[in-house]
Amino acid sequence: MGVTKQWNIFSDITHVPAVLNQKVYPSLNGIRALSVLGVVISHMTTHYQFLKGMLFMGYLGVNTFFVLSGFLITSLCIREKVVSKDISLKNFYIRRALRILPVAYLYILVVVILSAIFNLGVSKLNVLSSALFAANFNYFHKAHFDPDLGHFWTLAVEEQFYLMFPILLKKNFKVFVSFILFILFVVPVIIYLQDNNLLYEEGLAYALPHYLIKFQAISAGCLLSVLCFKGHLDLGKWKPYRSGILIIIILIVKYDRFTYTTVAIWNNLFISAMTGLVIVNSIYKSSDLLFKFLNFKLIALIGVLSYSIYIWQQLFVSGDGIFPISVYPYNLLFLVTIPCLSYYFYEKPFLNLKSRFVKVK
Repeated sequence: MGVTKQWNIFSDITHVPAVLNQKVYPSLNGIRALSVLGVVISHMTTHYQFLKGMLFMGYLGVNTFFVLSGFLITSLCIREKVVSKDISLKNFYIRRALRILPVAYLYILVVVILSAIFNLGVSKLNVLSSALFAANFNYFHKAHFDPDLGHFWTLAVEEQFYLMFPILLKKNFKVFVSFILFILFVVPVIIYLQDNNLLYEEGLAYALPHYLIKFQAISAGCLLSVLCFKGHLDLGKWKPYRSGILIIIILIVKYDRFTYTTVAIWNNLFISAMTGLVIVNSIYKSSDLLFKFLNFKLIALIGVLSYSIYIWQQLFVSGDGIFPISVYPYNLLFLVTIPCLSYYFYEKPFLNLKSRFVKVK
């Protein structure tokens, strides 16, 4: 690969490996497609019993999105910092806003209107927390998640990641790496000690580690990016084993208990690491079946639409009984058409503006 290894993980990165300097990373849209399909199928298990055994796919899909986000955002920010000697936070946040906000706020508006018309009882607290990307804090207030807005907790975690991690990366690379290592390896220990009554577990002392642990999968993606830039991971070495790694991940997730115990936290760390290996080894061009599948045009298209699908799918699979949008089989038609219409006729103009705020092409 021709990458000089930088053994000090805390030292500034000065080189961009060729595979991370591509204009477009292959396979990532395919991975997005599998992730969003997993979420949709998982959400449909509540109403379609024949899919009950696929419930685990929702967790795996969201976790993969988080790892991918951590890896991709960190890689793009590091590349910009190496090439231009700085990271434009202004441009970064404008690009993220153009991608995230338009369809998110449109969806919230639609939910509010439908709630008023069909008396769905969507709470003002959940509307407000979703609009402010703070829905993950509802856990601490024991608030009920309205089905139509339940998925906004993941967007909240993503947005808070954008607010913290790039700033640390810009200001001090050593602090950035220390922060992600703290989340990955120290926070689980703190939670373990609290669960066993060996540490204080009230108020902020309890809330802070349980808040930070939501960034575990994202932090795993961040660390994998750093290791790749520093040459500690041979990106092509694991290519032949990607399919096997995927099977291992699926089996572990399928038989996990979906709890927030210490064991589940360490399981999630392992799953995130394995997912990261699949991601970083999939951006190498290959002739194997997995690479061809991830880059198949239809799969790649679903990946391009994945954010739109993720936002809108909740309305069609939440089971509110709004005829015809959430009633089988009509909901499947809406599940396909609405994200496409949203992306091509509403989101695309905003996305086209992003190129104006790219410092490193």
